[in-house]
Amino acid sequence: MDKKSRHANSEGGAATVTVDGKIYVMGGRSNDGVVKTVEVYDPKKDTWEKLDDLPFGNNKVPAYRIYAEAIGKKIYVVAYENSRYATTYSYDLETKKWEKKQNLNYEVTGASTAVIDNKLYILGGTHYIPQIVYVYDPEKDTWAENGKGFTAGYYSALAYKGKILMTGGVNRLKVYDPKSQSVTAVTNPKALYRMAHSSAIIDDTLYVIGGREENSSFGGSFGDNANSKIKSVISISLKDLNIPSDSEETPGDKDKGSTTPSEDNSAEDGDALLVVTMVNGLQKEYQLSMKEVNGFLKWYKQRDAGEGPGFYEIDEHDNNKGPFESKKDYVVFKNILMYEVNKYK
Repeated sequence: MDKKSRHANSEGGAATVTVDGKIYVMGGRSNDGVVKTVEVYDPKKDTWEKLDDLPFGNNKVPAYRIYAEAIGKKIYVVAYENSRYATTYSYDLETKKWEKKQNLNYEVTGASTAVIDNKLYILGGTHYIPQIVYVYDPEKDTWAENGKGFTAGYYSALAYKGKILMTGGVNRLKVYDPKSQSVTAVTNPKALYRMAHSSAIIDDTLYVIGGREENSSFGGSFGDNANSKIKSVISISLKDLNIPSDSEETPGDKDKGSTTPSEDNSAEDGDALLVVTMVNGLQKEYQLSMKEVNGFLKWYKQRDAGEGPGFYEIDEHDNNKGPFESKKDYVVFKNILMYEVNKYK
């Protein structure tokens, strides 16, 4: 046996999390069937350490039904060991003790997890339609709904600028915003249909690694292994996708509940090119003043929060063609896939 192999010879469906430069691997399926083992790999020493087994009684959690994330000095494990609810445990890395936490009355297979602001989010999956996003607060030991999710089985989730990026499936990234509880899609022509892959972000570049072709199921006649045809590593510049961070304030939108312009006059100066991409792929460009752009941004955010009209009026100005006194475009919110603002120097 290669010394980097797990003691249990796990083949798939395990939960993994990295803490302080060490990789924790929990559960999964081995040559001997489903296991409850917890093992830690230290890359610097090239050694494995076996910890206490997962505290799931006599039950063994099937592969791809166990999830783990690290928050502070604890690892939180969510596992669906029966069809009624998910059990939640925390593992204290200092005391090396397991502690029972609040159950989650929801079941989902092949889901993804991520941590934002020290809270654990579980989203996606294949079991129920429509999906529901749930969030766990370790300080309160409570689970709560956090908006509707989406069917996204065996995908990969990553935290980025206060958002959660879901990779996999069709040629786009799905972006979940925990604050607005909304899901949007960002077109990514470089992606291909894949599932059960891995992903990572390094210096604003997203890497999608391995996996297999997207299909309606995983395992069974399709097998549980990655497809030998998909050996490529896709790299995607997240800066090019213009995903805003929560720390970046949108000019003129410091008070989303206000209907008056921002008092920051500098945010109103100059002109910009507003590019709106519709869900059908059509792109519309508007040469506008920053004051007009800020008006559009304020409307969009209010509409995203469930307030305001479902469409927005944009004056086409110099783009007006024909013997008309004026020309307006009416952009429908539900038809917008994404937008970008390019301010002129």
